[in-house]
Amino acid sequence: MISKGRVLIVLALFAITWYLLQMTSEVTPVPIKKALGLFPHQIGSYYLANSFQSSADVLELLGVDDYLQYNYLDGSASRINLYVGYYKSVGVSGSYHSPKNCLPGGGWGIDGVKKVVLQSGIEGKKEATVSQMLIRNGSEYQVVLYWYQNRGRIIASEYWEKIYLVLDAMLTGRRDGTFVRIMTVAGEGDIAAAEARAKEFAQQVMPLLEGHLPGARL
Repeated sequence: MISKGRVLIVLALFAITWYLLQMTSEVTPVPIKKALGLFPHQIGSYYLANSFQSSADVLELLGVDDYLQYNYLDGSASRINLYVGYYKSVGVSGSYHSPKNCLPGGGWGIDGVKKVVLQSGIEGKKEATVSQMLIRNGSEYQVVLYWYQNRGRIIASEYWEKIYLVLDAMLTGRRDGTFVRIMTVAGEGDIAAAEARAKEFAQQVMPLLEGHLPGARL
């Protein structure tokens, strides 16, 4: 069980983060470098099958400034869903919604969460750590990879993303950020194959996004 003291510490950290975000709300919005609508329709052996357009109500709720949601297929009909949401100023006009809160529902639940290392990175780095979730609905499983690709960093943790957001807002006047999510079904319950497929796809997507998103330097 989580101790009462630990809960109070977490609540205090959230309160401090909220306060600092309010104090640093006066920042200059950063436009995206290259529209996400120009993102490649073919990535390795995967090609764009279809795209999903969110309703005006959903877009208003998210406050996202640019986004894409593509379904990719390969020759064996393996499907991968890619969502990318870009915000010019996180927490001012819109903010992220953690998949830990958004994905559960409709019979789906989270079976596990862990960090995985990709053999790909940005800003000259060769590796990056991202978050992986395994979600389940009855006997059906999906693997979800997600990360925050913000201001020249790859951030796996929602908590560290908030910390960096506050620091960058105070030190550089920037609060731009991007949430990236990749999902794929574990066909016939083959979770290992789904994990490998999602990881390989993510390693190709991450450097491609670097051409669209503002980096450490504008």
